[in-house]
Amino acid sequence: MAEPTPLSFGKLEQSAVAEVLDSGRLWRGNGVGWGSRHDSVGVAFGDRLEDAFAQWLGLPYAHAVNSGTSANEAAIAGLGLEPGAEVICPAACPAFVPFAILAAGCVPVFADVHPETLLLVPAAVERVASERTGAVVAVHLWGLPAPMVEITALARSSGWKVVEDCAQAFGTLIEGRPVGTFGDACCFSLQQSKHITSGEGGVVATADPDTYTRAVLYSSAGVPNFRFGLPVPRRPPGALGRGHTGFGHNHRIGEMQAAVALAQLSRLDTFNRRRADLVALIEQELARRNDVPVRVPRALPGATVSYWRYPLVVPFGRGTFQEIPYLEPVFQRMDTERRTPFGLPLPEHVTYAPGSCPQAERGASRVRAISVHHGLTDGEVLASVDAALTDL
Repeated sequence: MAEPTPLSFGKLEQSAVAEVLDSGRLWRGNGVGWGSRHDSVGVAFGDRLEDAFAQWLGLPYAHAVNSGTSANEAAIAGLGLEPGAEVICPAACPAFVPFAILAAGCVPVFADVHPETLLLVPAAVERVASERTGAVVAVHLWGLPAPMVEITALARSSGWKVVEDCAQAFGTLIEGRPVGTFGDACCFSLQQSKHITSGEGGVVATADPDTYTRAVLYSSAGVPNFRFGLPVPRRPPGALGRGHTGFGHNHRIGEMQAAVALAQLSRLDTFNRRRADLVALIEQELARRNDVPVRVPRALPGATVSYWRYPLVVPFGRGTFQEIPYLEPVFQRMDTERRTPFGLPLPEHVTYAPGSCPQAERGASRVRAISVHHGLTDGEVLASVDAALTDL
């Protein structure tokens, strides 16, 4: 008998939210004069979330922000790249990935992907690299791990940085090692559909203190709100201003978000077990319906996959995947105008023309995905399987 469907939100989340409301502090910096009843009300949930996330992932530094996209941006900004540097990313991924590259003052360059997994292919990365390449972003789409050993080896030999987008891969392992721990920085999303959620929210993590401090400055309006024992620059006596030491956005996470996310993180193993049950249910149903022309993309050898959605390879032209960012109007406009929305010129070798990454476009027409959200019932997932297979 299948494990009962775990409630997505329950007493833990309710208690955490009540604690925030009782404190009167809904953002991490509150105190008397800023809307709170107290100078200090325990340890902020934002701090507690960062501590717990760093421990869960096994990295020394984590910084929580208000969305997964903000985490992407902070991860890119944390690398310390020069304006106009080229950052390679997969041609099949949510548009938020190249948008974060643009926001950090860099130029997205799309590399082709495997036509079934839609994951980054190291040889394709090499083909689009140039002397301006500064970094590569690997996206663990569906929860399937990108080939990080090969990608990081290529990056190290070329002098590039590596960001891992783990928004869809909470708990995915490569030979027992968590995704997110291979590159120079990683980012996670806490958006509603993800393995854990606070509605919106995100976390960037790293093993490098300089990457961490740059990421914090970028997402905290340039104020050095560093944690984990890192020194905060002292202000000279009589200094004017509030201490904005560099440019940055206000991407702070709120205490309500952090409280819910912390409660959800403590339940991740339960959620992932339910997701694994739903994957087993899908595979059982596919085996029963072996006359249907579908197959499942193979994960890396030695990988343990924590699925966000369960991908299927279907006959050509029957796919429903739509996330080929360079085909979006915004990138087509950039290709015509030969500049980014922030005025940076596109190098001659950078193109967003249709057909630029044929494997990605072909793969999009052959891939469908079934939700394995832990809040779904067995019946709802079976209905999704049926819907995914009916017109093949």
